Amino acid sequence: MTKNEIIMIKKICFYIFLFFCLILNIVLDINVKNYIEILNICFGKDIVLTTNLYMVICSIIALISVFIIIDILLVLFKKQSENKGINFKTEDGTYGTSNWMNETELKEVLGINDIPGIILGKLNGDIIKLPFDSYFNKNIAVFGSSRKYENNFISTN
Repeated sequence: MTKNEIIMIKKICFYIFLFFCLILNIVLDINVKNYIEILNICFGKDIVLTTNLYMVICSIIALISVFIIIDILLVLFKKQSENKGINFKTEDGTYGTSNWMNETELKEVLGINDIPGIILGKLNGDIIKLPFDSYFNKNIAVFGSSRKYENNFISTN
């Protein structure tokens, strides 16, 4: 299917929906008096439906329909350029797009071996450090058990 065919199908579906909303509004507006009679029976009250009240009820029903139509229009004709420049993760993007740092990024951001800084851990026998002159702040939280080398976790802020 071409892009124009998809747009045409969307428009046809939208016009069918508009026709359905029009019919639904007409049916609701005609039956408002019946609904008021049912409320009178259920609650044992005598609710008087004046012309002004009838007009307000019909206007609210029409306003709700207009909001629904506007919402559908915004969804159908959303510009794809709004997402331009954003790389979405295809598999797990629903739960966020963060990921583990690879070695190339690690070498760009953190220090390895002889660079002075806060020791974060080891990778392939190299000592990984947060350099003192890094643009990251130096707030660090360390989590782990009291035993040696078990369940250690370091988090930076």
